[in-house]
Amino acid sequence: MKLYTDRFILTPGPTEIPHCVRMALARETTNPDLDPEFLNEYNKVRGMLKDLLGAHSASIYVMVGEAVLGLEAAVANLVKPGCKVLVVANGVFGEGFADIVKAYRGIPILVGARDDEWRRGIEVSVIDRELERNKDISIVTLVHCDTPSAILNDLPSVAKVVKEREALLIVDAVSSIGGVPIEFDKNKVDVLIGGSQKVLNAPAGLTIMAISKAAWEAIYRTNYSGLYLNLRTWMESLDVHGVFPYTMSDVLVYALEEALKMLFNEGLDNVYKRHLMARRASWRAVEALELTPFPASINDSSPTVTAFLTPSGISDGELRDYVWRKYGVMLAGSWGRLQGRVIRVGHMGVQASRAHLLIAYTALAKALKDLGRKVSISKVVDAIEDEFS
Repeated sequence: MKLYTDRFILTPGPTEIPHCVRMALARETTNPDLDPEFLNEYNKVRGMLKDLLGAHSASIYVMVGEAVLGLEAAVANLVKPGCKVLVVANGVFGEGFADIVKAYRGIPILVGARDDEWRRGIEVSVIDRELERNKDISIVTLVHCDTPSAILNDLPSVAKVVKEREALLIVDAVSSIGGVPIEFDKNKVDVLIGGSQKVLNAPAGLTIMAISKAAWEAIYRTNYSGLYLNLRTWMESLDVHGVFPYTMSDVLVYALEEALKMLFNEGLDNVYKRHLMARRASWRAVEALELTPFPASINDSSPTVTAFLTPSGISDGELRDYVWRKYGVMLAGSWGRLQGRVIRVGHMGVQASRAHLLIAYTALAKALKDLGRKVSISKVVDAIEDEFS
């Protein structure tokens, strides 16, 4: 028997889409290739993204395609055959950068890839030692929030040592943009990739890219010859001639615009504080259920997602399916070497709220109780309420 009338998507992306963002998808469409008003709106979104990312010196593009498009574009435009790339591999997506590097015949050098290193943010000294050992490394890749493990890497600290070693820094910020301060210019990031379907609570289908002046110099030296992923095409078409290189999705851009308006109307400082409150409340709820968080400490855990070890004696698929089918709450499993070991609750964007966490964790507590575990639902509720009071 189903015990719900509404369904709640509490995964770390794709996330719940707020009403105003859904309504933007119903706006009258146009021909985005030819309509000057759409170009104005697109450029307005680019300006909002500069403010959000602290990237006023950067080139910003919103491209049609899920965020993996941006990850591959960054590598394709910067990595020549034989180029050594330091890959911060303390997570599923961090490790995945190595596959993209190899696809473009680069040489990935991995750090942070041991199992014990996957439960904490990367130690900056490890990066520094490897850059000292391999002085010909020209590029470093970093995943800010590695969503499958909920690990948050310290972007400012990593960026500092990378810049001291005069390497370029590519950052996957797909699961952190809008929930954690980025400060692109201040941290001297070179290429930053974001997505629409995570903290921004918009539909999947858009990649956000920020590119520094130093990255552009390297991009022109690399002279990538591909078509859709070619970042030079975007600069030369859009920035020089005011023409999109390829047809945009106008309604997805409208949806992203509404999502950004929500952030700025709330105030970025308030947004970031709310995500930190959600992290504390989520962490305490996991402990109240006597479950084990996957990150080594709360400071290693992202403000946008919580990961915990699957309870013994219950498969992650069985538990998540039960919570979804009986209580209408969708939680996430994990990927790669964490598949089956970890369950995740997304508290991204509008999901970083008291109400959403109460829904997520009371449903989880009820499911565990139904499946024979001794849990105190009141302790879970109190843990969340205390953090939001």
